[in-house]
Amino acid sequence: MNNSRTFAILASLAILALFVIQLDYLLAGSFDETGPLLSISRFFTFVGDGMVLFAVCAVIFFVGKTRNDSYIRNTGREGILALLLSSAAVHLLKAAFERPRIAHSPEAIFQLLQNASVFDLSGKYNSFPSGHSAASFAVAYVLARRFPKYAAFFYITAMLVAASRVTLGSHYPTDVFAGALLGIGAGYLILTDTLVREKWIAAGLGLLVVFISYFKTGGFLLFDVDEAVFSAAAREMVETGNLITPTYNYEPRYDKPILIYWFMSAAFKLFGTTEFAARFTSSLFGVLLSAMTFLFVRRVRGVNAAVFATIALAVNLEFFVYSHSAVTDMTLAFFITASIYAFYLGTLEGGKKWFLGFWIAAALAVLTKGVVGLLFPMAISFLYLALLKNLKTLKALYSPSYIGVFILVAAPWFVAQLMINGWEFFNAFIIKHHIQRYSGVISSHGGPFYYYIGVLLLGFFPWAAMLPAGVYRGIKRRLDPQSGLYLLCALWFLFVLIFFSIARTKLPNYIFPLFPASAILAGLVASDMAAGLKGRSHAWILLVLALAFASALFILPSMGLKMDVYLPPKFFYALGGAFLAVAVLALFSFKKPVHAFIGISGVMLLVIVFLRLNALPPANVYLQMVPYEYARYARLALPSDGVLATYEINKPSIAFYSARKLVRADKSDNCNIREYAKTRQMVVITRTGVYDDLKEYRLKVLDSRGGLMLLATDGLPPFQAR
Repeated sequence: MNNSRTFAILASLAILALFVIQLDYLLAGSFDETGPLLSISRFFTFVGDGMVLFAVCAVIFFVGKTRNDSYIRNTGREGILALLLSSAAVHLLKAAFERPRIAHSPEAIFQLLQNASVFDLSGKYNSFPSGHSAASFAVAYVLARRFPKYAAFFYITAMLVAASRVTLGSHYPTDVFAGALLGIGAGYLILTDTLVREKWIAAGLGLLVVFISYFKTGGFLLFDVDEAVFSAAAREMVETGNLITPTYNYEPRYDKPILIYWFMSAAFKLFGTTEFAARFTSSLFGVLLSAMTFLFVRRVRGVNAAVFATIALAVNLEFFVYSHSAVTDMTLAFFITASIYAFYLGTLEGGKKWFLGFWIAAALAVLTKGVVGLLFPMAISFLYLALLKNLKTLKALYSPSYIGVFILVAAPWFVAQLMINGWEFFNAFIIKHHIQRYSGVISSHGGPFYYYIGVLLLGFFPWAAMLPAGVYRGIKRRLDPQSGLYLLCALWFLFVLIFFSIARTKLPNYIFPLFPASAILAGLVASDMAAGLKGRSHAWILLVLALAFASALFILPSMGLKMDVYLPPKFFYALGGAFLAVAVLALFSFKKPVHAFIGISGVMLLVIVFLRLNALPPANVYLQMVPYEYARYARLALPSDGVLATYEINKPSIAFYSARKLVRADKSDNCNIREYAKTRQMVVITRTGVYDDLKEYRLKVLDSRGGLMLLATDGLPPFQAR
């Protein structure tokens, strides 16, 4: 399939998906569940039941076997295989997306936080995608390919099955649309006879990446501070319609450029103001980053290296965290990576389109997080070409026409901000959030020079063990034309690591743009190992790291450490066992490197799922449940002219969940609370330690938990905790 046809198909599916998403609001739960429509819907739901379709395919198979007709027999077998494949994909995605059924959407977050299992056996939170739709379209695709004369009948029947799930109120239109695509994809994979291995690999990797990127991403509350403040700003953008100047608490917010707010507000418009919608952008760009990495490495180094690199990119803790966070990091990494990939392909293949892509992607990276979006691609491309003494390509890359395109894409928003907000924008965005953040410590987020070594060892475990070998090979083979990708990724990795190690302000997410380079280095080392090339130092490093982590986890419960979030000893023993398994597999890699890589990937996937189910919910409840409940109370109890105030706390989640402007006060200025308490109904959320400052205002204490207090004026209803 050529590129233009592929693009046309993907664009058509995207447009159709946007249309179907709008139908969620129009059709879901709006049908009268009585009369003839109910009977017809129940009939087609029965027809589309997986067991019924399995029986139909089994009958076809046995009829073919009885008549000794291989064509009919194979049709039945292929229908069964397509059905089983679609069912497996559906159940994995149901576990990942955890979408509440229509009847269980209100306040689903409480139940989702308590759902500590991979699969929802209650049937309340597994709406997406539709299993009936997937099964019916999987069988319809096979039968239509085998019996083209009756294709219309098979597809119409499948569509009626899908429609019945909506009319019965069991699914949203997007659920059945996704199910239909899965079913058709399953049928296609079963019947394909060209590039079979690559297609199955791509499908399997795609399913893995989607599962990791979206795994229960809407099932926990937004964390303070960053997630909540980005989400609150995007919610306000939807409410006010101001698409130029982001606001938080209805005041200009200059921390980051505009692009992330456009993406997040679009997600809120499409999916509603939910945790899933807030994190949708990061999850989506996690999938896109992985897909782009697979396609890039396959183009340059072949399928095996692409598979190893994609797995290394997606199966680690840091990728999971930032694909599940409503912040800029995954989106920024995508555009920086796209820029660098385009540069490298331009050096290999020539063609203006790649260098043009380099500058456009860099412009979008700048619109995501600022100067680093241009600095990293320019510095890495310059260092690469300078080491190779390729001045001709360097001159072509920095053509004035390309720079003009960059300015055309990136500059208009910044010019608009300077015209609207002037020095205030320049001072906050450039001076504070670029110069001061790099040269000084902001918000106590400092650390030693080696800070990011620890981040890599834990956040990129187990693949961090392969980085020394990858970087060494990149530098050593820098003049070898066959090792250009090694050199590019080594320079990419080192530049970002050193740049942020020098910076005074340090946070784990800052170095996420080097993770694609790290993943490719790990993938190249694994590919060389699978090809039988010498060099096993990474296996010894992994063995030592895994044993160190396992030992620490086994010892930790006996140390008597006091933890704010209680985790039982068996939690640490289970994690320790997983790291011990990685150590064993590291030894096994000396004889069977590919099998060991697959085994280690499987263990790490289990670790990610285990942490999401057993560590994240109690931490999220401890940190965010009280602010959420207090904000929810204020949203429901206060009249439209009521006032919600916070005193001596910075919890943007309160602004997001209350969906109203906050009066923010502190010890230096609490006069607003005094004045509002006299004239308006008011709710105040504060810390228990500063309650004495507010006693004189005669506010009632409605609740006190988790170090916070909920205060209110007379006349408001009592607070009831969930």
